[in-house]
Amino acid sequence: MEVHPAVVGLLLLSCFATASYAHNVHLSTLNVSLIVTASATTGQVLKAGVDNLTITWAFNPNLRLSDSNYTTVEAKLCYGPVSQTGRDDRKTDDNLDFDETCPIDITDAPYKRSNNTYTWAIPKNTTSATYFVRVYVVKANKHETAYGQTTDANKTTNLFQIDGIVSEQKESAAWPVIGNSFGYGYAWLLMLILIL
Repeated sequence: MEVHPAVVGLLLLSCFATASYAHNVHLSTLNVSLIVTASATTGQVLKAGVDNLTITWAFNPNLRLSDSNYTTVEAKLCYGPVSQTGRDDRKTDDNLDFDETCPIDITDAPYKRSNNTYTWAIPKNTTSATYFVRVYVVKANKHETAYGQTTDANKTTNLFQIDGIVSEQKESAAWPVIGNSFGYGYAWLLMLILIL
């Protein structure tokens, strides 16, 4: 089967254009400017589909930083290290384009400096694991610029558990590399072109 060169060019261009949306933000470069707490206590086990988790966050007033470019916050449920061991689909990467630590969206909201509270009904389909909460601050360009989390930098304190569904690792170790290349999963288009 012959493929018109213009089609090949268009597909390649879309792959690389999508890749340009990758924002290449590293967690280690972000300001830790939010104080984040959660209602779950250390070691507490919450039941998916039954329990709620209340999260609060505020700008740390002791920092000499400006929050004038903060526009939005995104709260996420994140895997603790014990639930990441041997799981490539939950890996931590300093580059947030490839990080799989915090895959579960809790809420997003306009940024407010203080008095932020959100109560989340834990969905019934939440995976059984050990977790913490991270709240990212996002600028108008959709790039993360700061964050705060309920645990320490080494992710060893204030971890809680959710008793939910048992998940199995379905993806091969190679898939995250392929899936995150060429703009979030568009590598298959390039492979299709090469096969044709």
